[in-house]
Amino acid sequence: MPDTPTTDQTPIHIIAHRDGGHITRIEMSLPARGWMGGTVIGLEPATALRQLGEQASHSPRAHTRALGFACQAAAGEPAPSRDIRFAIERELAAEAADTHLRRLLIDWPQQFGFDARHSRFAEFHRRLSGAHSAESAFTLGGEVLDLVARELLAGFFNQIRMPHGIGEFIERVNAGGSLGSIMAELIALGASGPPCGGATPLLGTLSAAAWATTVGGWPGTQFIARPTYAGEPAETGPLARHAASPLVRLLLDRGHRVSARLFAKAIEVADCASRMRYPFTDDVPPLLDTAAAGPHTGVARVETARGVLLCWVRLAAGVIADCAIIPAGAWNLHPGGVFYREAMSRSARPEDHAAAQQRLSVLALALDPSLPHVIEVVEDASGEPGAPAALSPPGAGRRR
Repeated sequence: MPDTPTTDQTPIHIIAHRDGGHITRIEMSLPARGWMGGTVIGLEPATALRQLGEQASHSPRAHTRALGFACQAAAGEPAPSRDIRFAIERELAAEAADTHLRRLLIDWPQQFGFDARHSRFAEFHRRLSGAHSAESAFTLGGEVLDLVARELLAGFFNQIRMPHGIGEFIERVNAGGSLGSIMAELIALGASGPPCGGATPLLGTLSAAAWATTVGGWPGTQFIARPTYAGEPAETGPLARHAASPLVRLLLDRGHRVSARLFAKAIEVADCASRMRYPFTDDVPPLLDTAAAGPHTGVARVETARGVLLCWVRLAAGVIADCAIIPAGAWNLHPGGVFYREAMSRSARPEDHAAAQQRLSVLALALDPSLPHVIEVVEDASGEPGAPAALSPPGAGRRR
């Protein structure tokens, strides 16, 4: 896909074809503005950082920090001081928490006809979006933790023992917390059928150096548009980071994959809050790191709310000669990846048009696209089962 500025307002357009009560084919058009690397080519790093922060379609702090660190690695500059790295970790954690809370307090309630908590979100958004000293970040992180324990997941914090089955899980959901009604609605939709082609592998947390080794000195056009790991599409984001959590695993084992993603998102809000209070603890990897990827070339990896963001930069004569940024959506909306496989999962009984529309809508929201999206379910008796297709703008990125 060509990298273009965010003046392009085209949404993600998903067309799901139905035949005999089942989704048989997916077509998807992905706006070029999700890929921002080409917009900074030819600019000096300082100018590029300002422009990217203004134009990034999502997670502007993550984009600018990834670009800045990749430029520093490409220039052979020393790593920032400990205090600077701590401040950046708090900044990125706050941005991720803010992104999650918008979904949890506004978008998910509206999806099921509940009142959105605009005022509560605005209160936290204003503070999470600002600058933070170590002291203010510590205090704000504590308040976010209270929000999770007392408002979002109160039913799970009121008892010491964790639920051991889906029945107990539902009891806790109904016991309190603003996410309770949403989780109950999701679980009531029933377990999903097996994903078409099998479950999508979860992408683990790799360091920037590991990505440089895995991908090589520079990512190819195909990898930029449709990244894979070990030759397969992979899911990135909260579920990939928290699949080992016992409650998330409980939902996955029962086939409630969308519910598992929503619960993992709530867990991650608490995780972000903890990072704001105690950056760089021994048991969690940093949100951002960087490595040299070749002569005058650097790569940075940053974990955002939606998943991993990768940035390669090559410098020449003091300007950015080439840049490739691979967002989380390139993984989760990969043809043959998690959305495609689960959109075409087959239950024992056919679903009607309204049920298909609802299922795909909550699946897309669970995978958290960074751009507006439109889902259209159409009846198409000529669709061939198991043949996903993607409609993408040509040219996934610039070649070296």
